[in-house]
Amino acid sequence: MRKKEIHIENMRVCEGKKVKNIQTVNLTGAEAVAKAMSECGVDYFFYMMGGMRIYSQIENEGVKTILCRNEKSATNMADGYARVTKKPTVCYGQHGTAAAILASMLYEPMYAHSPVVALTGSYPIRKRDQWSYQECYEMKYFEQTCKFNVDVADVSMLAGYMRTAIQVAVSGCPGPTHVNMPVDMATATAEMPTIYGDPTFFRVPPFRPRAESKRVAEAAKLLVNAENPVIVCGSGVHLSEAYDEVKELAESVTIPVVTNPNGKGCFPEDHPLYAGVMGVYGRSVANDVVREADLVFFVATRAGRFQTEEFTSPVPGASTIIHLNIDPVAIGRNYRADVPLVGDAKVTLQELVATLETMITKPRPKDPRLQEIAEAIKAYENAVEALNSDAIPVKPQRLMKEISKVLTSRDIYVSDTGRNLGWALRFLKLKGVGVTFLPVGGTLGSSLALAMGASFGAEEDQRVLNVIGDGGMGYNIAEFETARRYNDQHVPYVALVNNNSVLGSEAFPFEELNYAKIAEAFGCYGVRVERPGEVIDALKEAFDAGKPAIVDVVTDPRERPPSRVRYL
Repeated sequence: MRKKEIHIENMRVCEGKKVKNIQTVNLTGAEAVAKAMSECGVDYFFYMMGGMRIYSQIENEGVKTILCRNEKSATNMADGYARVTKKPTVCYGQHGTAAAILASMLYEPMYAHSPVVALTGSYPIRKRDQWSYQECYEMKYFEQTCKFNVDVADVSMLAGYMRTAIQVAVSGCPGPTHVNMPVDMATATAEMPTIYGDPTFFRVPPFRPRAESKRVAEAAKLLVNAENPVIVCGSGVHLSEAYDEVKELAESVTIPVVTNPNGKGCFPEDHPLYAGVMGVYGRSVANDVVREADLVFFVATRAGRFQTEEFTSPVPGASTIIHLNIDPVAIGRNYRADVPLVGDAKVTLQELVATLETMITKPRPKDPRLQEIAEAIKAYENAVEALNSDAIPVKPQRLMKEISKVLTSRDIYVSDTGRNLGWALRFLKLKGVGVTFLPVGGTLGSSLALAMGASFGAEEDQRVLNVIGDGGMGYNIAEFETARRYNDQHVPYVALVNNNSVLGSEAFPFEELNYAKIAEAFGCYGVRVERPGEVIDALKEAFDAGKPAIVDVVTDPRERPPSRVRYL
């Protein structure tokens, strides 16, 4: 039998027991969205205008708005900002095709586990299915890339759905979410619960679940008894900020460490235990270290096909596997785990290290294997003559070496996909530990806007360098006007063009363009480099220019990084 309820002046009484006041407010949909963003810790809103007018309301709530030149760039900028701050951020596109464009680019934050919330407008419910101008139902576009996808039908629930989308985006394995609202909802007024945000969800990770102690002990025992173990780190080490824990684990048991592309920067690259980046675009020596291991400890990585060099590093079934991931979906998908550890990387590794301390009575003697790895890395680098080449056009290998000299431990390097990612993973040397290397997930040209977003979120002592090819520059080069327009809101931003006047691995020829002059046409700084000895000075001048800059480096089109990309 249901208890009798009586409502008296917003106070609910249930059989004589008082229940907390239910406060309500009257707001338009635009005001509700804006207030929800502000209350939930959103600092930036990246958008392409159209559909509905919500921008002034968002600005009134203290959220900074960045008007981009297209929906792709708005999504990429939101992604870059979210990656470096680990805070939720929002991008917007109007209904129809614009929403489809925005949805397609959500692949990038999905790939990077970035807490991006996509907001789209749609045709009013009462006007749908009448072949209206630009009408196209948006929801299916977002099914493949979003953790949460809602089409709001009641304006009074709009703020609540925004809060939910933000909380889901930062929780567990972070990733993009989507809220769709009819455009007439922006001006509609409704009574709704008082809007609030929970500070718990203002940043990744909101919670740190710990793997079961019994399984942690099993993992410790396997690590102690393994002869040739290796640790493979992924992007979750960055998300969890488990840098000290990975280092302490590796040193306590003397285990070499490799990373996948998204994990680069999570372990000191000058450390004797570091063996490089593995995978299709990674170093052969790093892949060999993993391939030859008798135990592989996957830490906060999904161990996907690209990251494990087409499942050859390691070969499934050839090694004992310990797999730690906050997302149980990742465990067992590609490699059967002898010990599955479901939990946050930082707290689980803390317990693992503590467990190992009770088991290790004396330090493990220096492993001859480490000397072999060091010699293999040295031989690998010495074999690449182009690293020291003074040839003209500039060798991209030499370009990576020069860039490595300029970057500080705090600078952020953003790599485009394809060849540029291959060169960076093999030859770029980072000086610090942290979120200082941002690779794109495969959408050519997206790194330019991604880097711009990162420059909005970076700290004052940081600089952002985007390395991109001339093919990638064609996608979003108009955003240099955006970077110039908001010059007072971001740290120094430089795009270095690896300009070989060809497109991709098939070497389709382009007309030769001078991107330095294009930069100047946008009111930005531009310099063209034709000799390897000019790279360092050009980069320093570009960073000190006081405005967005392009360093256009003429490179050798004949050079291609080796890879084992297979799609069948």
